[in-house]
Amino acid sequence: MDAAKLRGLLLLSLLCVVSCGGDSQPPRPMVPEEEQLSRSYSITLPEEITSDDTVSLSVNASNDSNAQKVTIESWNTSLGIPLSIVNTSEGVYSFIAPQVRKRTPVTITAKLVDETGTKFNVSAQSLILPSKPNLIVIFTDDQGYADVGAHNIVSDINTPNIDKLAANGVLFSNGYITAPQCTPSRAGMITGVYQQRFGVDDNRYTPIPENVITMGDRFSELGYTTGLVGKWHLEIDQNSKPWFKENFPNTPISEFNPGNLPSSLKERYYPSSKGYKYNYFGYANRYWTNFDLKGNETRLAWVSNSDYRLDVISDAATQFIDINHDEPFYLHVAHYAPHVPLEATEDYLSLFPEQSANRRRYALAMMYAVDAGVGSIVSRLEEYGILDNTIIAFISDNGAPIGLDFTDAPITEKDTWNGSLNTPLIGEKGMLTDGGIKVPFIVHWPDELQGNTVVDEPVISLDVLYSALKSAGASESTLSELDGVEIFPTEGFDTSILLNRPLFWRFWNQSAVRLGNYKYLKMGAEHEFLFDMSSEEANSNNLISDMPDKTEELKRLYNAWNAEMFRQPQQNSLNSQEREWLSFYLTP
Repeated sequence: MDAAKLRGLLLLSLLCVVSCGGDSQPPRPMVPEEEQLSRSYSITLPEEITSDDTVSLSVNASNDSNAQKVTIESWNTSLGIPLSIVNTSEGVYSFIAPQVRKRTPVTITAKLVDETGTKFNVSAQSLILPSKPNLIVIFTDDQGYADVGAHNIVSDINTPNIDKLAANGVLFSNGYITAPQCTPSRAGMITGVYQQRFGVDDNRYTPIPENVITMGDRFSELGYTTGLVGKWHLEIDQNSKPWFKENFPNTPISEFNPGNLPSSLKERYYPSSKGYKYNYFGYANRYWTNFDLKGNETRLAWVSNSDYRLDVISDAATQFIDINHDEPFYLHVAHYAPHVPLEATEDYLSLFPEQSANRRRYALAMMYAVDAGVGSIVSRLEEYGILDNTIIAFISDNGAPIGLDFTDAPITEKDTWNGSLNTPLIGEKGMLTDGGIKVPFIVHWPDELQGNTVVDEPVISLDVLYSALKSAGASESTLSELDGVEIFPTEGFDTSILLNRPLFWRFWNQSAVRLGNYKYLKMGAEHEFLFDMSSEEANSNNLISDMPDKTEELKRLYNAWNAEMFRQPQQNSLNSQEREWLSFYLTP
């Protein structure tokens, strides 16, 4: 057949297709048998599941299927980790939701086989919610109540990152610490119980007893990675004479020198021996650590680092996050600021060029450095997508020491005002008036806490630890060993219950208890005060004579609490410092 005839036949064939009643739409492609089967079955799975929970799912046939008997050959997930999915009844299965560090979409796929041996897949999607929030405690040193911008008290403070935590979290306007001095308040913040229970009443009673259970221990038991960077102040130090006398009774106290004690003995009281796996413990220039600031793990040892002490601790905190972001973690961050010695780099000082008091200028620069560290921590959490599931608590260890009159002494002097402010509170560090124990107190947890929330009911540092441990899955037995209560204002939480819970303090020759709006304060044997805390703690507002029943109620509560404590000191006579405070702040 020549080419012309072939072209004619092809044209005739095409005309026939068009003119002989053929369908103008292309024929529907055949659906493969596997795809048809996949459409005939489905997996029922909750839209949201929580890590560590037991989750049920079912494999179901659609109504229009022939409902052939199928078997499950295997399971897999988009997470890239195996799931142990077990058959609990006909068509119903269960598994333990895997631990995740952030909200994580997941696809679960079953490979099915029908009676003819045909294999096909059925999938379902869900969202896994983390069950274990991270906890970061940022614990500053001698930072007064006025010195966060979120309090709107003074105009010269600049703490934008801390303020952002408050704006996006919870500001506790009546947040207290357990003592008006470093060591005892830190002992409470490290253990979750009143430090008087184990005898760390004031700075003299270092080191922390070896048998005390710390937050490092408790979070480790819950599967957390733990760390501490910065100040500890619970080791053997120059204040440890009572401990030395008890442990070395045959050695004259005049020979006590911590530097002469064996390293192996001193290390027993370091955070590395108290439940904290990762350490960058120190004050300035020298640190006990097992990781470096490039994220490398090292052998525990003392290392030198002469960089600015506040930046060092902020860097150590972010490196800890770099190392441990894939695991639930608890990190205690203790910046040594604005405690004396007052030190700041020129970069920070240049931000505060005009101040009537040079000590105030240095304190502002130091608190800005801490704030910059808070910003670095938050940014690092955001980079790893774990900010929303991280509880951040920002608290100061006590009020600022103001030396009565805010003397602007030379920067090198230590026993005077540190440049921070307790405005408008009465008193200072060392006192049980609010100036010594009421502090900046902020909690940030986007997954659970409504932003821009203010809680006015009284709370104490121990409450943060109780609440965080509860959120981490601690048992009721564990929680019963703590002195705090739940304070996170999650949905449905009634903060008014905090008005019916007493708070207690005992320091030197002072004692105090607050219940609701009333606070009883005793200084020595003779000086008693009852204050309505909606007013100023001033002698002119002393209600001790006007409300004897309320006074007796608070005294009974205090006496019952005090009877449980390890030490029972006589508090009849004020020391010289307390007498000076009494005269200056509370005597008409």
